[in-house]
Amino acid sequence: SVQVSGGKNDALPCMAAALLTRERVTLRNVPTIADVRYLADILRSLGADVRYQPDAHEISIQAGAELTDAPPDDLVHRLRGSFLVAGPLLARVGRVVCAAPGGDEIGRRPVDVHLRGFENFGARARHENGHFEIEADQLRGARVVLDYPSVLGTENLILAAVLAEGRTVIVNAAMEPEIFCLGAMLNDMGASVAGAGSNTITIDGVEALGGCEHSLIPDRIEAGTLATAAVITGGDVELRGVQPRQMDAILAKLTEIGATVDESIEAGVERVRVRAAPTLRAADVQ
Repeated sequence: SVQVSGGKNDALPCMAAALLTRERVTLRNVPTIADVRYLADILRSLGADVRYQPDAHEISIQAGAELTDAPPDDLVHRLRGSFLVAGPLLARVGRVVCAAPGGDEIGRRPVDVHLRGFENFGARARHENGHFEIEADQLRGARVVLDYPSVLGTENLILAAVLAEGRTVIVNAAMEPEIFCLGAMLNDMGASVAGAGSNTITIDGVEALGGCEHSLIPDRIEAGTLATAAVITGGDVELRGVQPRQMDAILAKLTEIGATVDESIEAGVERVRVRAAPTLRAADVQ
């Protein structure tokens, strides 16, 4: 029986969102992973007060001071999600100077989607000496059609648009559960985000945001990995604290190859039990 961690892909944009307000933001169910520590260091370098309690799976962030606009290169190079500070800094400070983000190398994942979106909002962007320099006197809402549904790109544009003047519509937006969760958190802070989690997101800009307390969704990638591990080892594993509807694709495929999948709720905690079969069937995975 395993307790699934909070989602990494939820933690990073929600941490970046804390830069949008001077009030304190507290995140719970935060995974104890290096990327969270790295982004916490980046937020501190920008001027935020960050209190991270790994054992309690909680992080508290207050960006009450004046923020700097240039995170240090050595910190930015540590993770892909570091570029998520661009949207909030552009919205709050009006300028960001950021090196190309580092982290994993899953094919080519350029930041063109982010930059074109910012330019639609009235920002000026250029790439010089290995840094992206982005400036805007006043962000203005716009209709943005993404070339492809980039997750980080969608998140960065939402983070910039919540304080922009007027209405923003993002078309061909990413639809991952983390996008929905970010929209819900921003709305708790006083934003007006509709359609997060669908392919069209509408954002009406507001003048200011406040603090909030927010619990991260479980990490569906970790949960899916553990479910698969149960099947390939002939095991029987119960996953606690998951959201089964965010795992539909992989649970359906595990059932198709012969595993037994049962869902239950106990004391308000959702659980998924995955049991291997003596023999497995072949299946097509797309």
